[in-house]
Amino acid sequence: MDKEQRYKKVIDTAKSALEGYPMDDIGKMATLASILKSEFNEWVFCGFYRVVKKDLLEIGPYQGDVLACGHIAFGRGICGSAAQDQKTIIVDNVADFHGYISCDDQTVSEIVVPVIKNSDLIAVLDIDGDTVGQFDDADQSSLKELVKLI
Repeated sequence: MDKEQRYKKVIDTAKSALEGYPMDDIGKMATLASILKSEFNEWVFCGFYRVVKKDLLEIGPYQGDVLACGHIAFGRGICGSAAQDQKTIIVDNVADFHGYISCDDQTVSEIVVPVIKNSDLIAVLDIDGDTVGQFDDADQSSLKELVKLI
């Protein structure tokens, strides 16, 4: 199965799991992280950093082979930059990202997608890969569709 087919499977599964059932945002994030990591088990980390107060992200639901950083200030690292700018960031090689926050020694590439609800940033979806250039426009498009389910 190619990447687009895998994402279609994830989107269908996520819609079945989330639509029509009352669930808070944290439950939805936990469900999405589990569905994504189950399908893309080659990823090092897949999870959410939640906005807990102005300009601060805190680790939320995640699945992964590594421990997450606990807190990230807006504007710091890839997650904090994506939160501050409210834009998706794809980094082919984290060693080339000025100010990268290293939480583990396995992450090589990363994509971070803002989660906007009712015009407010509530979280970012952070996914780490172990190879250079692991993420692209197909990931960005599908992940943006998925976070809308929150």
